[in-house]
Amino acid sequence: MIRKQFDMPSTVKNELIQKLLANRISRDELGVLRAEIDEIDLANIIQQIYDLNIEQVRKLAALAPVMNWVDKLKNSRRNHLFVKKVKANFRKHIAKKNGLKNRVIVVEGDSWFNYPVLLSDVIDWISMEENMAVYSVASGGDWLLNMISAKKYVEHLSTLQPDVFIISGGGNDLVGNNRIAAMVTHLANSDEFEHSEFAQYLFKSASRPLNGQQLADFKDGVKFISKDFYALLGFFQLQYYFLINGILNSGKNEPATSKFPGIQIITQGYDYAIPNDQRWVGLNPFKWYRTFARTFLGHGSWLKTPLQLRGIYDSGDQRKIVFAMIFLFNEMMIDIGRIFKVRLGENRVFHIDSRDSVGENGWTDELHPLPAHFKETAQAFIQCINNPDKTGDAVIRVTDLNKENNP
Repeated sequence: MIRKQFDMPSTVKNELIQKLLANRISRDELGVLRAEIDEIDLANIIQQIYDLNIEQVRKLAALAPVMNWVDKLKNSRRNHLFVKKVKANFRKHIAKKNGLKNRVIVVEGDSWFNYPVLLSDVIDWISMEENMAVYSVASGGDWLLNMISAKKYVEHLSTLQPDVFIISGGGNDLVGNNRIAAMVTHLANSDEFEHSEFAQYLFKSASRPLNGQQLADFKDGVKFISKDFYALLGFFQLQYYFLINGILNSGKNEPATSKFPGIQIITQGYDYAIPNDQRWVGLNPFKWYRTFARTFLGHGSWLKTPLQLRGIYDSGDQRKIVFAMIFLFNEMMIDIGRIFKVRLGENRVFHIDSRDSVGENGWTDELHPLPAHFKETAQAFIQCINNPDKTGDAVIRVTDLNKENNP
């Protein structure tokens, strides 16, 4: 649990939490709450946002039995290779092929890190690097708060003492169990963006400003977004701060007290997913998995169907809503890195920005890219791990790497 910077009366904390839930909290107040939050508070907030308790979250995050089996199978295979690799004097040597320092990596995350089909996702591609040994506790379908409360990653951080910790989380919190339907209004008259000082700050301080069409799409998209999304956006930052602070500062609010000195933390944002319930994708035998995924893994149920249930039928409006949400989510993650850079005086928290990298036809299903695009995202992670001092603003953009590789 985080040690308090000062003794905040419970009534004051509760007042700030209610402001967060009502989308009326200021940036300064969010900062105060961030420094005072604990695990009990996080559980309390999610119960009020979702009308769920922790046990319900865990049940909703649980995969169907067959997919759970595949999920565990992938991690078992990965972790067997990890043990085999590390036992062979891995920590004492540099990679023979590229001369880079060997890195031990622990991974926690969702289906971008453990896609429940036997295909190569982001972590599979990273694991193929000679100088990287990856231990995974990622689970497709997992919710961020479930990761925090279950603390599977904590044990492995302590026992493995990795050089790098990678995490992907938040997507399922938003789109699981039709949740996105509770974050929007079909009337397209919402002014809640104007009431969110935090969201406006993220928009104005964006790491890469939107172009003309994107700006128009964003402005149209936020007209559909209700206060609950902005409450969730602030809640995401509280959760990530709590998790990362516990690693970098051993749960305290003073710098340089980490049990893991020098550890590099890398977060992951998602690309602009496209609401889609189309099952048939052609007869290409090399992409058989697309039909399989779209038939058996929930395709359409994460974005398109919940938005339709809410009364938002136009595909253009659906896409703009998701665009605005993914834009703000990535900027929130980038802001986390800024916060810790100010506190620690160096880049320790990095972000992989996948926005605009997948494109119109690069999706296996509604939320997950084709393996080739997972590979492109993995290359951004690999560059960040190998060259953390060359990342500048601590953000690696997949589209920038694609331009470098395909001038």
